[in-house]
Amino acid sequence: MKTNKTIISTCILLFFVLFQGFSQVDLSMEVPLDPRVRMGVLPNGLTYYIQQNPKPENKVELRLAVNAGSVLETDKQQGLAHFTEHMAFNGTRNFEKNELVSYLQSIGVSFGADLNAYTSFDETVYILPIPSDDEEKLRNGFLVLSDWADGILMREEDIDAERSIIVEEWRTGQGYSQRLRDQYLPIMLHDSKYADRLPIGKMEVVKNFKYETIRQFYRDWYRPDNLAVIAVGDAEPGLLLELIEEFFGEMENPKKAPERKYFEVPEHEETFVSILTDHEAPGIQVQLFYKHKALPTNSKEDYRNFLIRNLYGGMLTQRLDEIRQQADAPFIFAGTGYGNFVRDLDYFSASGVVAPGKVEAGIQSLIIENERVAQFGFTQAELDRVKRAVLNSAERAYKEMDKAESRLLVGRYVNHFLKGRFAEGEAWKYEFYQEIIPQISLYEVNRLAKTLVREDNRVIIITGPESEKENLPGESQVLALFEEVDQMELLPYEERLLAEQLIEVLPPPGSIVAVKHVEAVDIHEITLSNGVKVFVKPTDFKNDEIVFSARGEGGVSVYNDEDHYAASYAGVLVNVMGIGDFSPSDLRKMLAGKSVSVTANVGTYSQTISGSASPRDLEMAMQLMYLYFTDPRDDKELFEVFINNQKTQLASAQSNPDYQFSKKLNRVIADGNLRASSIYDPEELEQIERQRALEIYADRFSNAANFEFFFTGNIELETFKPLLEQYLGSLPSDPENLDSFRDMGIRAPRGKFETIEVGTDEKSQVIMLFTGELEYDRKKSTDITYLGEILTIKLIETLREEIGGVYGVGASGSMGIQPVGNFSFSVAFPCSPDMVDTLIDAAWVEIRKIQENGPSKEDLDKVKEKRRIALEENLRRNNFWNAQLSTLRLYGLPWEAVLKAKENIEAVSVDRIQKAAQEFLVKENLLEVRKYPLSR
Repeated sequence: MKTNKTIISTCILLFFVLFQGFSQVDLSMEVPLDPRVRMGVLPNGLTYYIQQNPKPENKVELRLAVNAGSVLETDKQQGLAHFTEHMAFNGTRNFEKNELVSYLQSIGVSFGADLNAYTSFDETVYILPIPSDDEEKLRNGFLVLSDWADGILMREEDIDAERSIIVEEWRTGQGYSQRLRDQYLPIMLHDSKYADRLPIGKMEVVKNFKYETIRQFYRDWYRPDNLAVIAVGDAEPGLLLELIEEFFGEMENPKKAPERKYFEVPEHEETFVSILTDHEAPGIQVQLFYKHKALPTNSKEDYRNFLIRNLYGGMLTQRLDEIRQQADAPFIFAGTGYGNFVRDLDYFSASGVVAPGKVEAGIQSLIIENERVAQFGFTQAELDRVKRAVLNSAERAYKEMDKAESRLLVGRYVNHFLKGRFAEGEAWKYEFYQEIIPQISLYEVNRLAKTLVREDNRVIIITGPESEKENLPGESQVLALFEEVDQMELLPYEERLLAEQLIEVLPPPGSIVAVKHVEAVDIHEITLSNGVKVFVKPTDFKNDEIVFSARGEGGVSVYNDEDHYAASYAGVLVNVMGIGDFSPSDLRKMLAGKSVSVTANVGTYSQTISGSASPRDLEMAMQLMYLYFTDPRDDKELFEVFINNQKTQLASAQSNPDYQFSKKLNRVIADGNLRASSIYDPEELEQIERQRALEIYADRFSNAANFEFFFTGNIELETFKPLLEQYLGSLPSDPENLDSFRDMGIRAPRGKFETIEVGTDEKSQVIMLFTGELEYDRKKSTDITYLGEILTIKLIETLREEIGGVYGVGASGSMGIQPVGNFSFSVAFPCSPDMVDTLIDAAWVEIRKIQENGPSKEDLDKVKEKRRIALEENLRRNNFWNAQLSTLRLYGLPWEAVLKAKENIEAVSVDRIQKAAQEFLVKENLLEVRKYPLSR
């Protein structure tokens, strides 16, 4: 017996020795920082990260990360971490109130879209992209950050003015989700300080705190040893370091600074069950949380464990998605994932949306699938697929590492400082993945089930509408489901065999009959033998990206009223049922590890196909396009599952005030025209006839000559041409019978005022919609767009900053040519019901100022500078070019029009904007909609 034990021990030891030799990776080593980043700490304790990155040109992404959030507030400070963030924009050492936003707008940085900040439980982060082509602008960017760090003035009058804005932000967030969240968060964050420290805070504190209370929070936590400055972008690292040292090096830590404590979320042996209802909740959701202490993110072993958790979650989510598509499925949607709630708390979750009467079945199904994995594990095929997807993602990131934009990189260093997350570079990641992923065995992934899905520290949350309260299970019934599953005899998951090819027999190819190269914009116009026109712009903007779209005239408009719903859902149903021999689930499996996506749609006046692909997967994208044209799949079961799920969701949504408002607003804007109506009631879904929808879809895609195709990206033209001939040149077409759209008379009403009453929360919504018919004019189209941006600046200054009546407000305008030349301009904002009239009047005051005097040159220049910067960046993006090509063809404009974009920006004048305001923003063009609560 001793001999046998010795032999076994020796074999086990030999196995591990061999395994370690095979691995060749010392997993105890720390994951290195991206070698392109320079990280350091100033003598005063401030941390910095600097990375030079060339895209986009002439811009640096700046972040100020403060290791302090709402969890550090005292009882008298609840909400003041967030309030402090607001005060950073209301007067600092070097910028008076409103000067900061105005200055940044003047150099092309817009408030909200670019300049922003956020506060959470554990941190506050300030966001500032700054131009770097001018050293003064760059210096001022660091000046702004340094002011936020230790130069916020906190003047009494500014604090008082901001109180109402915080209240409006709080008001905007009110509703069923907030009411439910406030009940289940204390359970999720059981017995911890986090449970009573929501970042928005308590409004009684916000309205009444003493000035010194917020100043104390600022002094305590905004200090060098609690801050990081992150600078990623197009500037020399040496210069960026000099600026950090200059603007932050003299900062001092307070002599009696409080300790930055960290807070735990205690574990618990029992399972907490929270069953919550609300009269406005739109549906039933079940969530199973298996809570864990936050796992370390330091070593390569930690990274390997992180990968295994991702593989596990990805495979289980795929299984749940397959169940969702079955007849009489226990849930409408479901998924799993591993995440982090607060710094001390990780979780593995399984959640789903269920239909009334299926709550217990939905919960049990989630438990069963976790248990099925625990008993039988995943299959090798499942693991291989998800490995391919993960490896492909890492490879794409590696290929694009020299073309990645700074805004996509800067967050990794913010998270590294605040949360200790990995901040590895793409090259290291790709190499590590290539070595580690193949070594991750099915056995160790399957073993994870017992670790992730635990019997202690478990929370189950069920939320639903008040009307379902009596039908929801009780706590004891929920807990009994776990015991029932323990007694079940489960079967292993069965893998469905798939065809090896998307297209088994290739169609006879067409041929290219004409090629024209437009040198000025480097566009190739290609005509195929079946009449199909293709426009190709090769670029070097991305190494591994090709973007494409196709558009044909007609859409839903060519069908009669009785076909309206079938036509409107034709594209949706094909995406639901699949193409060729492949359901959507089958397609996901086939495309695992591929970088390709294709979507078809039938819109109001056109039918479209769009997507993207890696150059190596371009042929697969072309095959998918071919199948979307020629072989939409009919699947009665998937159709019925979709319709039943839609009915359930629409029925559940009827009690939700936001949904009610959307429904009533749609009917107001449709002005009684069926063809402008969407489906909002469950019974309307009965009007969608499956076979008729498929007939309409087939008809819309039956004539390829009716389409124009646009491809932009890393395309090698000579390699691409045979693919065009094979997959687009072979499409059925009739160049002599091209379709056009039909004017269905869809027009929004004008000169009309509507009041919509929904919900019980004391919050209103205002929409001022100006519309009309007008022959399309490119200059006027530009002017109405600029007018929207200029008016937004003025409305923020007045409605938010002066009156304090809104948290957010915006205006926007555009012109179009379908179904006739038209314009549309809107002003929208949420507010308190008692402020509706005052704020509408104030909006009209700003409109009339522009009509009578034109905008200020200063405001126009702000918009122009923003547009110049955006244009320079967009001209290096494939998506922008693809959209431009399609738009230029639709509007009948020459290719060279793109090259005149900068010239067109310079040509916009104060007079032109004034005339646009006078022409478009008049009451005879206005539909004004006001939302009020029912209790008004």
